[in-house]
Amino acid sequence: MKSILSYLNETADRFPDKLAFSDGEKGLAFHELRQAAAGIGACLKNGGARREPVGVLMERGAEEVAAFLGVMEAGCFYVPLDEQMPRERLERIVRTLNPRFILTDKQNLTAAEGLCPAAEHLLYGGAASFPAPDRLREEAEGEDLAYVVFTSGSTGEPKGVSIRNSSLLDYAQTLPEALGFDESLVFGIQSPLYFDAWLKELLGVIVGGGTAYLLPQDLFVTPVALIQYINEKGINALCWVSSAFSLVSRLRTFYAVVPEHLKLMCFGSEVLPVKQLSAWQQACPDARIFQLYGATECTGMSCFHPVVGPQDPDKPVPVGKPFPGTEVMLLNDEGRQDTEGEICIGGKCVMAGYYHDPVRTADAFLPDPKGSGAIFYRTGDMGRYDENGDLVFLGRRDRQVKHMGHRVELGEVEAAALSLKGVHEAACLYVADRQRIDLFYTGLAQPWDVVIGLKQKLPGYMTPNRTEQRPELPHLPNGKLDRRTIEQKEYGK
Repeated sequence: MKSILSYLNETADRFPDKLAFSDGEKGLAFHELRQAAAGIGACLKNGGARREPVGVLMERGAEEVAAFLGVMEAGCFYVPLDEQMPRERLERIVRTLNPRFILTDKQNLTAAEGLCPAAEHLLYGGAASFPAPDRLREEAEGEDLAYVVFTSGSTGEPKGVSIRNSSLLDYAQTLPEALGFDESLVFGIQSPLYFDAWLKELLGVIVGGGTAYLLPQDLFVTPVALIQYINEKGINALCWVSSAFSLVSRLRTFYAVVPEHLKLMCFGSEVLPVKQLSAWQQACPDARIFQLYGATECTGMSCFHPVVGPQDPDKPVPVGKPFPGTEVMLLNDEGRQDTEGEICIGGKCVMAGYYHDPVRTADAFLPDPKGSGAIFYRTGDMGRYDENGDLVFLGRRDRQVKHMGHRVELGEVEAAALSLKGVHEAACLYVADRQRIDLFYTGLAQPWDVVIGLKQKLPGYMTPNRTEQRPELPHLPNGKLDRRTIEQKEYGK
C-alpha cells in the first residue's frame, strides 16, 4: 500500500527549497523535512524499533512535525506528548504506552527522563544529528498504526485513539481534493500538535505543496496582533476550531485590521454561529469557506459543506455530506436508521480502536445494520438531515435531557442564545436534581434582553430557568468550551 510519506517524497522533489513548516523563526524546507524524517526513522530502526509506540515530547514547531513523520518512517506509530498536558494525564498516557523510545529535544529532555526513566531517550538536535538516506519509504502496511492520540475519557482515564496507515492515506486522498488544497496555500496552524486537528494543515503541506506556520499561542489573547501576524506572513488559509474564529470576530478585530490574503477558511469541532460567520464573510469576501464535521476516532473530518452567500441567522450551518468513501447513518432511539438520530460514521476512516482498551472499543463500535460486515463508530453526536439532504449537527447525545416531559437539546438552546445580538459565547447546563436549565453567557447583552430574545425563539419548556452573564467562560486546550469546569464552579460537582 502507498505510504503517506510517498507524498512528501513527491512534494520534496517538486519544491525542495520551498518552506514547509515554520514557527515564524525556525523552519524546515521540504528537502530538510524529508531528510530530518528519514534520519529519525533510520535512528529508530537501527535501535530495533518496529511496529511500536514512540513518544514525542518536543517543542511545538517544524522539528516536532519531522519527528512524527520520522516515527512513521521507522514503521512505528507516534504518540504526541506535551508539557502543557497536566502531569497526571501525561503519566497515565505513559503507563498505558510503556514506550521503549521517546523522541525529545534539549528543552524537554529532563522532563522526558523524569516522565519515563526506563525508555531510551533520543535527543533531536537538527537534521544532521541523524544521518539518513535521501528518500522516505514509499510503502506501508495498511493495518499498522500511524499514530495514537489521547482524548479525554468520561472516567478520567485518557482514551488512546489508534489510527491506521490506511485511514490516514484515505484522508490524504479525499480531504485535499475536496477542499482544493494546492501549493499556493499558506496555512496558519492554531491547534496544539497533540490533537489531531492539525492533520488538515499537514496534508495541505505534504500533499498539496503548501506552507504552514505554527501560530504563537499567545497571539490568540490579542486578536489584532494575531491578524497582523497572519498578514505579515502572507497566510491565506485558516483551518481552525469554530471558537477561535468566533474569538477574533466577536472582539471587533475587523474594525482595526482584516486578513489581507485569506483564500480558504475551514471551521470545525463546533458549528460557527451565523453572526460570527457573517463577520468573516464581510471581512474576507473572496475566501472559500467550508463547515467541517468529524471525530478524532474517524481520522479527523468526515463531512464538509461549502458555505456560499448569506446564511439564515435562525438556522445552523449544515455540516454537509461525507467525503467519498465515508458513510454516515443516523440511528434513532430504537436503533433504526432515521432522518434524525445519533450520527454513526463508517468507512476506511474509522479507528482501529482505543489503545489497549477492548471494553471501551467494543462500546464505541456498531455493526452495519444492513449486514455488510462493516463497522461504524458511534460518535455520541446527534444530527438530522435538512431539506437538501445535508447533515445538520444538533449537539451531543449526552447533552440531550428530559425536561418538563420534553426532550431538550442543550446545544439548541446555546445556538439560539448565540444568534442574539450581544451574546458572544453560551454554555447551557442542566441541573437534574432541581429540574432546571441554566444558561451562562458572555457579551454585552443584559440578562433580561437574552431571556426576552430566547422566548421569541424557543418553546417555553426550552427557555432557561436561570440566565447568568459572565465576564468569561473557561476553554479546553483545543478551544472548545470547558463545560465540566463551569459545572464544577457553579454547582461544586
